[in-house]
Amino acid sequence: MLSTTTTPAVLGGEPRPLINDPSQSLLGQDERDNLMRVFDQCAARGGREADEVEEFEILFAQKFGVEHAIATASATCGLQIAMQAHGVGQGDEVLISPYTFAASAHAVIHTGAVPVFTDIERETLCISPDAIVKRITPRTKAVMVVQIGGKPAHMNEITRIAKDHGLVVIEDAAQAHGSTFEERYVGTLSDAGVFSFSPKLMTSFRGGIIATNDGEIAERCRRMRFHGLPGNRNRVRRQQQLDPRIQQHFCHFEAGFSLMMTSLQAALLVPQLANLDHRFKLRHENAMYLAAGLEEIPGFRPIRGAPEGKSNFYMLEVLYDSDEFGGLSRNDLVTALSWEGVPISPVAATEMLAYQNPSLERYFDQRCPVAEEVTPKLTVFGHPLQSLVLHSDRSKLDMILDRIDLVRRHAEEIASYFASQEQAQHAQA
Repeated sequence: MLSTTTTPAVLGGEPRPLINDPSQSLLGQDERDNLMRVFDQCAARGGREADEVEEFEILFAQKFGVEHAIATASATCGLQIAMQAHGVGQGDEVLISPYTFAASAHAVIHTGAVPVFTDIERETLCISPDAIVKRITPRTKAVMVVQIGGKPAHMNEITRIAKDHGLVVIEDAAQAHGSTFEERYVGTLSDAGVFSFSPKLMTSFRGGIIATNDGEIAERCRRMRFHGLPGNRNRVRRQQQLDPRIQQHFCHFEAGFSLMMTSLQAALLVPQLANLDHRFKLRHENAMYLAAGLEEIPGFRPIRGAPEGKSNFYMLEVLYDSDEFGGLSRNDLVTALSWEGVPISPVAATEMLAYQNPSLERYFDQRCPVAEEVTPKLTVFGHPLQSLVLHSDRSKLDMILDRIDLVRRHAEEIASYFASQEQAQHAQA
């Protein structure tokens, strides 16, 4: 059903409120109740933490079908620990996509290794298997696969290339909770995967977790995240009396860090883990519905990821062709639609590629032409930090499509309006 409004807000119509559903929330009564239960346990122990982190790790490993899960203070430190546990260090190179949040590459730097920016695919926006082959050198130690926006990369090809060249594969699955590839969870398709619990589809405001099937790697990760102490320390502390047969409680085996998740964070995450399948199904189906509608609009091409997988669409990224909108630029389109209440933004990973950041520009040694071509054309719909519309009913998705249609019908007028505004600003300057 077309909108009864005939004038876009930027051309003098009434600005619209953000299309959202206030009844939707990532945190509810179950999280509140569990948080207070663990809070009371910790308070009764004089502030000493309860065992919720270990319980969460066990539940997470069971849910995702891996042998080990190691909770950390953040996904960034989780990536660093996972790489270091696999021997990544000084003088090594790690192949990584330039289309990612800078923290992915920062984690590589913190190991002492060098991030080598490697081009992406148009189909997935993830690192390209063909580009990986071209970037491998004798110093290459690992490939970090950023499953950007929750979309799965072409993991079969990537893991085959890595095996042929003796490389470690680390998945940055920070945004990919519940996403699958060939019916296996993204983040479990490699030597180790790392998830984030900063505001994502599961959130404890901060935090991360490493998933692996390698017991030796898991033990090294546990030691490194907490001062080099053995991984059985948590199990020892449950006993009222220490077992003299178990290694000393404070025997530090290496110079580790203090990068533990807290019990209060784990308390928030346990109920969300139980609800993940429902949350993923709703978001995936709604995003596919919206993507199908957007695909009918000339000038929009949604990115769904590798066809063998299912994305949680943490970011529903869409390639925009301004020629189909009367020359209306990507940024002016975003402005016009935001005035209509549409939850849209320029690409949410970053306005620039990773190697364009001051902290990473010294690692730039070769252009990534596909990434440089597509990122200025990307828009993002329904990002959960902006709106939980993808967790709502489809009437709100139809409303988004309706308001896009309104802007498209007036695209040339809107482009002319923004051009005149820019000219006026230049004249004043």
